[in-house]
Amino acid sequence: MAKKSSPKLTFDFPVTVTFVIVSLVLFLLDVYAFKGKMFSSILICHGSKQALVPFNFKSPADFAGLFFYVFGNVGWEMLFANLTIILLLGQILEERYGSVMLGLMMFISTMISGVFTACISTVPLTGSGCIIFMMAVLVSLTELTKKRIPLSCLLVFVLFLSFEIFRAAKGSSGQDAMQKVCGVLIEMIGGICGSIFGFLVLPKKKSTKSSATKKNEVKNDCYDDEDDSPRRKNWSSSSSSDETVIGTLS
Repeated sequence: MAKKSSPKLTFDFPVTVTFVIVSLVLFLLDVYAFKGKMFSSILICHGSKQALVPFNFKSPADFAGLFFYVFGNVGWEMLFANLTIILLLGQILEERYGSVMLGLMMFISTMISGVFTACISTVPLTGSGCIIFMMAVLVSLTELTKKRIPLSCLLVFVLFLSFEIFRAAKGSSGQDAMQKVCGVLIEMIGGICGSIFGFLVLPKKKSTKSSATKKNEVKNDCYDDEDDSPRRKNWSSSSSSDETVIGTLS
């Protein structure tokens, strides 16, 4: 008897899964091993010269924070909320665009939001908000090409935007609250820039897929014609043989 093959664990969406694992590992290391020192050094992007802790262009740690801030999370609530949304939307986009293209779009969103924060923002930036904005906008834009408006993606975008604004304005008022809301807008700018880049690439991929499918259909038709010809010959030969048998019997 053939042995039943046991189910295997597959690394199906490498960019999305790797981002989630790295974020979780860095958060646990920062909380239990480094006691928050990693968060204050490389998991946060400092603001401009007017910020309380300005960005230091001579510090390697600040330059690392310019790209690694997306792995930073203030608490467990922020960690689980961000990673859940990334897992849900990331696998859709990674299947559609591929791992390399999704990683490039995430890098563009991270870089643009980080540069804007270091140049003009007075509030430090941490968390993967720009990547979530990019994913939500990109899923919505690709569905708009089909003349459909996905309500689920719009709800994800509105709810996450409301959560970010509420979290930024919580415990502050006046000018301080406005500055934190501007930080959320910077995350949106980075996400929109990454989504536009992916939206411009999408039609090319669709056209290549359509041409490839057409070629496969032509090949299949050719194979079907070739397969049909021997069948027709066999049918004709069998029919003629039946006729001879009937003739001899009569």
